[in-house]
Amino acid sequence: DAGDYKCVATNDAGVVERSLTLTLQSPPVITVEPAETVIEAGATAMLNCQAHGEPPPTIKWSRQGHPVVSDERVTVLSNGSLRIVAARKEDTSEYECVARNLMGSVLVRVPLTVQGGPSRAKGSVIGNINDIEFGIAFLNATVTDSPDSETRVIQAKITNVPRSLGPAMRKLVSILSPVYWTTAKEIGEAMNGFTLTDAVFKRETQVEFATGEILRMTHVARGLDSDGALLLDVVVSGHVLQLQSIADVNVKDYTEDYIQTGPGQLYAHSTRLFAVDGVSVPDTWNHTITYDYTKGKMPFLVETLHASSVTTEYNPLEETVAFKIHASIAKGDRSNQCPAGFALDSTGPYCSDEDECAVRNPCSHTCHNAVGSYYCSCPKG
Repeated sequence: DAGDYKCVATNDAGVVERSLTLTLQSPPVITVEPAETVIEAGATAMLNCQAHGEPPPTIKWSRQGHPVVSDERVTVLSNGSLRIVAARKEDTSEYECVARNLMGSVLVRVPLTVQGGPSRAKGSVIGNINDIEFGIAFLNATVTDSPDSETRVIQAKITNVPRSLGPAMRKLVSILSPVYWTTAKEIGEAMNGFTLTDAVFKRETQVEFATGEILRMTHVARGLDSDGALLLDVVVSGHVLQLQSIADVNVKDYTEDYIQTGPGQLYAHSTRLFAVDGVSVPDTWNHTITYDYTKGKMPFLVETLHASSVTTEYNPLEETVAFKIHASIAKGDRSNQCPAGFALDSTGPYCSDEDECAVRNPCSHTCHNAVGSYYCSCPKG
């Protein structure tokens, strides 16, 4: 019955009329509900919400009961939608759309999840391996969710790898460690490298093979470019176990433990096995990571990265090494205890390196402290 009405009175002397509008007030009804949304960090989230009622309702947004405050990233649009640009992990929450007029109010809730990291990575690899300079090799990687969403899948290709090095490069999965640490699927409250550092960090890696070779790598991550790709530069130097191109290389599943050793400092280590023609060869890796301490620290003293379903292949015609790896990161088995070789610094809390040489005097002659361990040596001769 709402609408414009006109009353007209007439007689022989003339006509008079009056107009009126009849308005029927009604409480708000939400006609467009926001949908549960999952997006990648850095993307734009759009939560749509529209309502009808009389008078026309106003739409306000809140987050867990607190009003959403507009800023340069967060805006409530004129049509009632909530827009969040350059989404961050901390934007993950349940949001409420509230439509209100004189007759009442109505509320609808919607969860927003911002996910573990960039979807691509690119960079350069320079240096020498086994005394062979290989100019500039180029790294390109893509990151996707696994079908069961339990891990992230990193597929990477390094181009311009000389044939003399290609077979040996197949077992250097750790050349990708900054990529899969930055993008690993976060389990529970664990943080991957992107959440912790915004993908700006320096990583020093040392690889020791059971056969005696030592390789050192420096990774410099420079954040994301305008397309959301991780930018990475890698310098390698040292020696690796030489392999025949026809050798079958199989990299076993492995874990990496990340330890918060101080503000803006992490130490990571891993022992791995790869099989060459069915014969297992162990190797150990350790990483020292530094980043901007104002970014905070991991939510746990120790986090464990799980790497699985690792495949690796060298194509001599294209001179490319291809890797595929599934990665997730979770709190460590003893996530709030310092591992052996580290002492709890309650100011952080952190796990600072324990100087076994000073504390225990464990060597008969010369003692050398190392992160998380020590080693002894004898005098010359």
